[in-house]
Amino acid sequence: MKKILKYSAYGLGGLIALVLLLVTIVALTFNPNDYKQKVIDLVQEKKQRTLKLEGDIKLAFWPKIGADLGKISLSEHKNSKEFASVTSVKVSLSLLPLLKKELIVDTVYIDGAQANIVKYKDGTTNFDDLLSKEDEESQDIKFDVDGVKVTNSAVSYTDESSGANYAISKFNLTSGHIALAEPVDLATDFTINANQPEVAAEAKLKGNFLVDPATKHFVAKGLDAQIKGILFGGKDVNISATGDIDAKPDTREFLVDTLKLVASGEFSGAKLSLDLNAPKLIAQKDEVSSKNVTVSLSQDKAGDTFKANLVLADIKGSPKALQSSGITGEIAGVQGKRTINGKFSSPFTGNLESLIFDVPKLAGNLDIKDPSLPNGAMQGRFDLSLHTDVKNELVNSKFNLNIDETKLNGDMAVASFKKPSIKFNLNADKLNLNKLIVKSSQPAAKTSDSKPADLSALKALLLDGKLNVDSILYDKYQISGLNVNIKADGEKLALTGLNVKLDDSRIKGSIGISHFAKPLYTFDIDIDQLDVDKYVSTSNAPANNKASDKPLDLSALKALNADGSLRIGHLKYGKTNASNIRIDLKADGQKLNLSPLAAKVDDSQINASVGIARFSDPIYSFNVNIDKLDADKYITKSNAPAAKSTGDTPIDLSALKKLNASGDAKIGWLKLANVTTQNVNIGLNADRGVVTVSPFAANLYQGSMSGLLKVDARATPSITFKQNMKSVSIGPLMVDAINNNMLEGKGTVNIDVTTSGNSVGALKKALAGNASLGLADGALKGVDIAGSIRELKSKVNLLGAKDNVGADSRKKTDFSELTASFAIKNGVAHNEDLAMKAPILRLEKGDSRGDIDIGNESINYLAKPTIVKSLKGQGGADLDALAGIAIPVKITGTFSNPKYGMDFAAVGTALAKSNLLDKVGGDKGTAVKALIGGGDKVDAISGLLGKKKPAEAAPAGGSAQPAAPAEKPKSAQDQVKDKAAEKLKDVFKF
Repeated sequence: MKKILKYSAYGLGGLIALVLLLVTIVALTFNPNDYKQKVIDLVQEKKQRTLKLEGDIKLAFWPKIGADLGKISLSEHKNSKEFASVTSVKVSLSLLPLLKKELIVDTVYIDGAQANIVKYKDGTTNFDDLLSKEDEESQDIKFDVDGVKVTNSAVSYTDESSGANYAISKFNLTSGHIALAEPVDLATDFTINANQPEVAAEAKLKGNFLVDPATKHFVAKGLDAQIKGILFGGKDVNISATGDIDAKPDTREFLVDTLKLVASGEFSGAKLSLDLNAPKLIAQKDEVSSKNVTVSLSQDKAGDTFKANLVLADIKGSPKALQSSGITGEIAGVQGKRTINGKFSSPFTGNLESLIFDVPKLAGNLDIKDPSLPNGAMQGRFDLSLHTDVKNELVNSKFNLNIDETKLNGDMAVASFKKPSIKFNLNADKLNLNKLIVKSSQPAAKTSDSKPADLSALKALLLDGKLNVDSILYDKYQISGLNVNIKADGEKLALTGLNVKLDDSRIKGSIGISHFAKPLYTFDIDIDQLDVDKYVSTSNAPANNKASDKPLDLSALKALNADGSLRIGHLKYGKTNASNIRIDLKADGQKLNLSPLAAKVDDSQINASVGIARFSDPIYSFNVNIDKLDADKYITKSNAPAAKSTGDTPIDLSALKKLNASGDAKIGWLKLANVTTQNVNIGLNADRGVVTVSPFAANLYQGSMSGLLKVDARATPSITFKQNMKSVSIGPLMVDAINNNMLEGKGTVNIDVTTSGNSVGALKKALAGNASLGLADGALKGVDIAGSIRELKSKVNLLGAKDNVGADSRKKTDFSELTASFAIKNGVAHNEDLAMKAPILRLEKGDSRGDIDIGNESINYLAKPTIVKSLKGQGGADLDALAGIAIPVKITGTFSNPKYGMDFAAVGTALAKSNLLDKVGGDKGTAVKALIGGGDKVDAISGLLGKKKPAEAAPAGGSAQPAAPAEKPKSAQDQVKDKAAEKLKDVFKF
């Protein structure tokens, strides 16, 4: 046996010696750098990643296994982009403790470690392939690390599905001895950056920490933590915490000693600060106690300040029954000239085991002083009860609030803390906001943000409750009987059962908001009656006469997504009354439609649709149908006399440059400028300064009209107007349009004109084109040519001068047909083909000519109607005697004051000569009439001399009278003159 033991001992010793020899040989001969390429190739083969080993690898095998690695980097999977790298790693561990499953490591040194973690949209990460897929459970192993020192390291994390980026850089860490269930000294500092939410901060942490996952025991002694930078939506944020904490959450055991939390920063322009002090807090199995816990909060924004102090008095008791002498607090604030002061207090009880806490009556008061308030001050009182069940995540509260004459009361229940679901009832007897709210003298800030408001925060809102307010008074508006149900389920916020009276208007309906990231607003509202005059200012703001030629920017409508209907039973605005109004609105951020848009406005039934698109440079579309419309009702007429114009009136059509619209309007009956039309059909197309109205058609005054109007306002305004009127009764049209009855009849009017200019006068003077007129069975009013001639016959002064007389509406000249055409150039309408047929008159083409100066509003026209024999009983024998006589009629003056002048002297002379020649009679009378009337002068003179016409001369060879005694011969012309003179003396008795 001894030999066996002896040889066994030799054998074991020899084996150990052999192992030591082999280790020595390996340590002396093994060079790990010889295997770098094999390792690189193996990683590429197994993981499809590129491993880079830079520098020499140094290994040690006895008495400790150690490695000193150079720079190492690893690429992304199947990609050359770097995944992780480290500049230097040094580690060593004891060899023999490994045999006992103990890991004893010297200080670990890591420098320049970098890692880029990515989570892809499909949920995978860029390191999934590196994770072990073995199912074998790892065995527990004890470890002991002398320390860890990390310098200048960084790690980043990117979530491609949310776009979130988080990064820790400049990471440094130094630790003391590390072992399971043993405290460790730790100090670290690093920089953290993120974009959701925005973070750019520097952090420091120091202390002695114990983390024991097995017993769930966590300890921090000498805690000194600080973070400062951009945090929680604020800038220059600085948060620090110091103290000692010992916590065992599973058994609800807590020890807190001299815990102090200090935070400050600037949020939305306001500087905030928070101080929390917990000198001593003990929660053990049989004892709960604490010293006063104080919390102070302050805010300063542009000189407006707010401060609050809260004290939780000493707590005593057991985990099942603890109580505090009370929670007390004070608030104080200054806002401009307003000061606010308040105090509150309440007892406090609780059960730590059941995690139930009660604030049975939190009562307090508020004192507000403000010279802008109606009474200069306001007082309020409040009380509430609060019951909290932390385990079941329930909170119940009842509250009462009295401010001035306003009383509010209600109750609230909250279920679940992670995603609170709130039920409530809120009741108020009356709210006099005139006493509670100071009206701002500053106009509301304008916003041009065209992005929809992001209401994503409402996704977390779970709400179900009722709001009832008996009356609300604000400014001069009275709201009464407000009742509404409010519900939010994370997808939609809905106000249903809305019933409220605003002044004399009863409003009922519902309102909803959904798709919170890009909100969709829905509504269905009924209003019984609405007096708009109560809510719209009647003051006239100074008008800016210069219109902008830039398109009206409606980009704010890009933020509007809405779908709803509004109905109003009766609406009053000024003298206008509307009823049965219905407006359906749809908007999707690209287009807005109002369809239908229906209402009974006064006596007009309107059915329409209106659309707006391309909001930054709007395009309007419309379709309007109106049964009848008296437009004159809505055109403001000034009672003051018009100021005398001192110059030409400029026109500004620049607004048309920004108009882009198309549509049509149909009106069954229309009255505009006192002119009535039926079956009106108007089509409009406007495109950046060019406006075309076509068709432009209607029935009017027993006839019809059709035409086109085109306005080009891109440079100097130019206008094209074409109109054709058929079978129109001119008299009623002129009476209604210009209150002038100078012409009556039924016929056709054609107009085709163009013009351009920057003023009314310029447009008139640039008129060019042509027009024509054709009337039948009418009359020219203001002058009675036949009557005027009859008066001349009774006058003695037949050979007097020409007279001008004003138009007399009681007089008229009837005609059976009247035609005329006008050539218009430079604002002057020229006519020389006026023709008229009347019972006693004829006006042939070419007998008249003249001009109508539209630019200067004047007339210069000469007409020469000729008297014709009338049918029996029409003109009378007195006028038949003037048959064949031309009567010059001169029309002069202005449009507003035309004058008609007849050449009475010429008419009188013709009349007198006709009467005298009738008395002469015979061949001599006929000859004189021919001489005066324009017949053959030679034959007329020969007749007066007693000579026969050549046809009546004695036949050749016949007997002749003896010749008179010869005298000194006279020329034939002198002889005729002498004989004519003698004969005229005999005729006219000179």
